[in-house]
Amino acid sequence: MLKFQIGQNALDVCKVIIDHQPEISIIQLVAHEVNTNWRQQHQTTQDKLKYILDGFEHSQPLKYQDYFRDEFNQLTFDELDKLEQNQVWSISSKVQCIDDEIKHIPMMNFHLGNCSTEAIKIGLEYICGDNEGVLLDSGRFQHYYGDFLIKENKWTKFIAEFLMPTILIGSRYAGHVLYNGYSTLRLTTDNQYKPKIPEVIEIL
Repeated sequence: MLKFQIGQNALDVCKVIIDHQPEISIIQLVAHEVNTNWRQQHQTTQDKLKYILDGFEHSQPLKYQDYFRDEFNQLTFDELDKLEQNQVWSISSKVQCIDDEIKHIPMMNFHLGNCSTEAIKIGLEYICGDNEGVLLDSGRFQHYYGDFLIKENKWTKFIAEFLMPTILIGSRYAGHVLYNGYSTLRLTTDNQYKPKIPEVIEIL
C-alpha cells in the first residue's frame, strides 16, 4: 500500500489516496488558466466596489481529462498533455466509483495570509475528525487532501463548514467550487504565476 511522505508532490499524493480508496473508478483532471485573481487586482474596499460586477465572473475550464484508476496510478507529469503559458492541470474532487456513485475527495485551499498552520489543523480536526490527510505547501497557499471520500449530498456542507470561522479560507474559492460542483487543487506549475509544485509539509 502506498504511503504519504514529507516532500511528496501533489500528483503522488493523489495516487496514495486512490490506492487507499478502492471504490474509486474514474478520476478527472481539469486544465485551466492561472493569473492574478480579482481580489489581488482590487485590494481596497473602494476598488472592489468599483469593479464589483467583475467579481461575479467564473473562469471556465479549458478542458477535462478522465483516467481510469490504473491509468492514473501510472501517470507522470511528462505524460500530461502540454499546456500553453499560464495554464495548469488541477485534479477535481469529484470521482466516479465502481458502482457509478459520485463522491468527492476532500480538498481545501487555505490562505496563510489570514491564519496560521496551527489554526488550519484545528479547523481540519473539527471538520474531518480523525480521518487521515495531508497538508501541502503550494507557494502562496496550503492545500489539504483528505484520505477518505465524501458522498455528494454531504459535500456542500463540508465546504460550507470551512467558511464559518471566516479566516480559514477565501470566500471566492468556496464560491467557485460551490458554483462548479467540485473542488480543484493544482498539480502542475506555471513559470509566471504558479512556479512551485505543491509538496507535502505535514501528514495529519
